[in-house]
Order: sequence, then structure tokens, then C-alpha cells
Amino acid sequence: MKRIATVGACLVALAAGASAQTALVKSAKNDFKAAIGAADYPTYRAVVETLTPAFSDPETANMAETYFVPGEAGFKVYDSYLLASQVGNEVNTDHMGKALLDGYEFFMKAFAVDSLPDEKGKVKPKYSKKMVDEIVGHINDFDRAAVGFWQAKDFDNAYRAWDIRLAIPTGARYAKSGVKADADSVVSQIRFNQALAAWQGEKFDKAIQAFDQALSNGNKDPQAYEYAYSVAYQAKDSVHMQKFAEQGLKLFGTTDPKFLLWTVNCYIDKKDYAGASKLLEDAIAADPQNATYYFSYGVLNESAGNRDAAKANYLKSLQIDPSIYQSNLNYGRMLAEDYDALDQETGNMSQAEYSKYAAETLNPILVKSAEYFEAAHKANTEERAPLMYLKNIYYRLADGDNLKRIEDELKYM
Repeated sequence: MKRIATVGACLVALAAGASAQTALVKSAKNDFKAAIGAADYPTYRAVVETLTPAFSDPETANMAETYFVPGEAGFKVYDSYLLASQVGNEVNTDHMGKALLDGYEFFMKAFAVDSLPDEKGKVKPKYSKKMVDEIVGHINDFDRAAVGFWQAKDFDNAYRAWDIRLAIPTGARYAKSGVKADADSVVSQIRFNQALAAWQGEKFDKAIQAFDQALSNGNKDPQAYEYAYSVAYQAKDSVHMQKFAEQGLKLFGTTDPKFLLWTVNCYIDKKDYAGASKLLEDAIAADPQNATYYFSYGVLNESAGNRDAAKANYLKSLQIDPSIYQSNLNYGRMLAEDYDALDQETGNMSQAEYSKYAAETLNPILVKSAEYFEAAHKANTEERAPLMYLKNIYYRLADGDNLKRIEDELKYM
């Protein structure tokens, strides 16, 4: 008899526990009213915290009402914030957006259990229709929330809100709601905004994915392709670097040379020198006075081991435009490398022979190299590389005045 009594007591305790969690959900309905009436997200979250036991209890965890209640309250808190802003009150847009996202996330959990079969094996959703109507009715509010998150520099939530906004028109559960499919231009713009948010948050994989979707939906803005390439470059994603560069080149041609040059660089990285050469030859044929194309051809030839051709390319680019920083730097560097190669061959010379050879052959190469490094420094005073080369050259030439000038400049960089 004692054993039966003990089992009975346990059953009563379990029933009381389940009843307590159910009562907790019921009580939360009233507790949320204060948060809704005052448009108070912190109070809303405090009530959500009181529901924590119900989220884990075996019985209430599988009740749709357990999640519907805080979900509905989240939407209503958002609506209260929105109403306050519409009548001219200043509101916390971050809290406002989080209430909307919380409402949505709780509804997603409610959907999952609202469609479970009952003890008779029948599926009788109780809340799904109302949740669909609520979400569809707030479709544009997710875009508004995303903008608020962006302004608050909450880039993760901005990305998430835009993700939800785009998912609603394509979601199977909303098919009968009458929600209209988005035009490609709308999808493209929202994906572009998402990409910027992910980029700002340094979530490069997400940014690349969003840029890819934005471009595939018809974005024709050159800046979108430039940004897409840039984030792929930062992520060291060579596949998408080439994809975005080639897409930009196909769309804009050489009207914006950067896409050609980026494509060429991708080919060079893959050692596809023939492909890169064909692109540049066609570009030069169409625009023979474009100095940048010759510079890029110099990089190509240098990468392929064609030093003489590379030097000729860099020099040609400078004949067209003497102010190109990188052409000056690269040509000066190649002259300095010529000096080093010749200097290495003087090991068997006497001191007298070396002094004569240096004066007649080596030093003039250094002097000419210095001219190009000086031009590179003039073209870009923020870079240290030209000054480091010049410091070494003037030391070798025993040019004390110029050496001091360069050392002084380096002190302040």
C-alpha cells in the first residue's frame, strides 16, 4: 500500500507541475499587456524570461500556445512602438525591431508544433492561420526594422530582418495569403542592402552570397559589381573574385577598365597567361593610348617571366602617362634588380676594375632607377616602398644629402 501511495503522490506531483507550466503560459498573456501598452521591449523580454520553464517542460514545450503567446505579444509591442513613432514620439528603433524579430521567431516555433498530429493522429492547426496573417500583414515592417538596425549598426539583425522580408513571398505556408511575389528589382535591391550589412559586420561569406543574389536578379549598377569584387578580395575568395570581375567586364566592357584589369589579374593568378594576354591585346587594340592596359601587360609579362617585355610595357605606360605610381615603382624596381644581377657578376674583379665598372655601368642604372622611384613617391606620398628603395640607392651612391632627405621623410610616416 505504501508503494501505491508513493506512485500516486508522484503522479499528482507531475500533474501539478504540468498544470503549473500551463498556468504560467496563461499568466503571461496578462503580463505582456503592460509591455504592449507602454511599448516597452525590456519589459516584454522580462516576461519572456518567466516563460523559460514552459519552453523546456515536456508537456508545454509541445504546445503551440507556449510560443504563440510571446510571438503575438512581440508583434503587438512592435505595433505599439510604430504607433508611437507615427504620432511624433521618439522611439528606440533597435528595441522596436527586436520585438518584431522575437515575435517572428516565436511564431516559427509555434508553426512547428501547431501542425503536429493529436492523440488521434489528426492535424488540426489552431494558430497557424492567425500567425500567417500577422506575418504577412507586417511584411514591409521587416524592411523598416532592417533600416533601423542598420542605423544602430546592428548589422547582423539588419541582415536577418531583410532575410525574413524576402522569405515571406516565397514561403509555402504563405501561398494562400495573397502576398505578391517581389519583382526582381526589389529582390536585387534588398539583397544588395543585405550584402552591405554583412560586409560592414565582416561576415564575408554572407556578403558574397547576398551580392551574388543581388547581381543575379539584375542589378546593373557598376558600384554593386565593384563592391562584390572588393568583398571577395577581402575574403580571399578567388572563385568569386573572378566571377564578379568577369560579370562586370561582360556588362560594362572597357567603359570601366577596372573590371578588365581585375579579370586579367585573376587569369594571372591562375597562370592563364594566354587568356590574360588575349584580353589585353584586344583592349589595347581598341584603346592604344590607355596607359593602364600597358601597365597590366607589364604585370602579366613579369609574372610569366618575360622581363624584357615587362620593362617595355611599364615604360610604354609611362610614356603615355608619366604619373602612374605603380608603373614608376615597378620599372624602378626592375632597374634596381638589373643592377643587383650585374653587381653579382663582379666577384672576380679587382677593386680598381670594380670602381671603373661601377662608375661607368652600375651607378648610372641606380641613378635612373632613383628617378622612377622619385616619380613614384611624387605620385603617392603615402606609400613607404619608394622611399625604402631610395634610401638604399642613395646609400650605395654615397649621396648624403638625398639620403638624409629620405630618412627624414621616413621618420614621419
